[in-house]
Amino acid sequence: MKPRFILFLFFSGLINSGCDFSSKQNVTSEIIKLQAGLINEYNSISNTKDAEVEELVGVYFMPSWNTSPDPAIDRDSFWSCLQDPANCSSLQNPGIWGPKGRIYNAKYPYEGPYLDRKPIAELKGFYKRDDPEVIRKQLQMMKSYGIDFFAYNWFYGRNYYYHLYFGPQSKIYYPEGWKIDANRDGRVAVPGLEEWSDQLKVMLEVNSSLPEKDQMKWVINWCDDSHERWMAWLKIGSPDEMARKANYEGEKPDKALYLKVHEKITRQWTDNYFKRKDYLKAPDGRPIIYFYFPQDAESRAAYYGLTLKNLLDLSQEVAKKQGFPGIKFIAITAGPMMPNEKAYGLPTKWVAKNPQRPWEGGEYRNKQLLQEYVPRLKGMGFEGMTGYVYHNFMEKSNKSFADMRETYKGHWNMWSEKFKDDSNFEYQVPVAMGWDMRPAGGTWPQQSGFPSEPQKDRVHSDKTSFSAKLRDAQAVSRKYRNSNGNTVMICCWNEYLEGNYIEPTEGHGFDYLEAIRETFKK
Repeated sequence: MKPRFILFLFFSGLINSGCDFSSKQNVTSEIIKLQAGLINEYNSISNTKDAEVEELVGVYFMPSWNTSPDPAIDRDSFWSCLQDPANCSSLQNPGIWGPKGRIYNAKYPYEGPYLDRKPIAELKGFYKRDDPEVIRKQLQMMKSYGIDFFAYNWFYGRNYYYHLYFGPQSKIYYPEGWKIDANRDGRVAVPGLEEWSDQLKVMLEVNSSLPEKDQMKWVINWCDDSHERWMAWLKIGSPDEMARKANYEGEKPDKALYLKVHEKITRQWTDNYFKRKDYLKAPDGRPIIYFYFPQDAESRAAYYGLTLKNLLDLSQEVAKKQGFPGIKFIAITAGPMMPNEKAYGLPTKWVAKNPQRPWEGGEYRNKQLLQEYVPRLKGMGFEGMTGYVYHNFMEKSNKSFADMRETYKGHWNMWSEKFKDDSNFEYQVPVAMGWDMRPAGGTWPQQSGFPSEPQKDRVHSDKTSFSAKLRDAQAVSRKYRNSNGNTVMICCWNEYLEGNYIEPTEGHGFDYLEAIRETFKK
């Protein structure tokens, strides 16, 4: 057996995380011996000075979408904001910037366009997101520069009803045998559909067309983070929706329907994605799901008296019924850590201002600091955690990439130490290449029309500083390998509006991909 495979089995938690062999009543002595043998072989390898120790490198992938109301015009949510503020929907959004959208003045000037973020000519510049030729290049670049899998940011709108007998909607996923209304063109009884998935569809088609050895592994990063989506859900069956015939009698966002939609979400994973050979699975065969900001889902489930564990347990039950050994959930967390910032902490409950009219709004309560929230993750059903972007550690905030390196080290050490004696919960060491949200208006949007912390929009790296950060992350991952596992998560392939992108551009070329390949030597 190759050392890399043994390390992969051990580090990813087959022995202690996915299958706690010693606790099974039917465990055989042969398996116990195998476990001991693997551990001894691992110790032998790790004690060898020149032993090869490889990381599993993941990268987040953010989809873009068409923001034009005219179906004949494709106005990409990325490229429009990099080129022209007048066509950038992020800047015009009254929900985050106030009624006038993003306001510019002498103190808060427009600093674009941001043309250094234009992808290289090999990727066709400001490419069309579902261009199969571009996607093939993206996948090949990931593979050839040492990235092992991508985590696709996956969004879901719970509130959408559709009609399976209506041609344009007939191919939207709906579990086989579930109830529909034949008298209303096959209107679905359980709403909800994945959003902005046209890019993923082509990515998977292209990936399948490649030789198996050249295919990228991938995984879902479920982003249940939108307050706007939550309010759209609560609006189902409201007087306004009934008046415009968006809903019919009996369609209401109650607890039973909420749970049924969650079951439908999981069925979409099992029916469409988990069966694929290119979907990332733990060594014990369980598909992996990354869960972005679980506090958002937890606080909204609490409105119905549900816990996040209730939802994750339901997903586990559904997956097993569909023939899978279960799901491995990894939380993606970040947040404030200082007592004076608790008002901006991670909420655990959403409460309607008027329980009889919840669609009119409410507030998020019972907020916790990150160090208060993280210890609860395992009890919710998570088997690990990682990060997307850390903006601070304790009292230190990112105002430069040097700051970011220090705040990340604080998180790495804190969480690695916390979980070092827990082989059933892994901390996947995260890395980010920077932060600069100016194309989307700045950090963070306020109803006043101005960003609240624009000083954070100068977190820029280069190949040298990014390489140093990668080496730091690699060292921490290896130091705590028994509990951390071997996965390093990089943000991001293409977070263009947040200034966090390693995809080759005219501004930095292949610098970041070269840094990854040189560090991890793949």
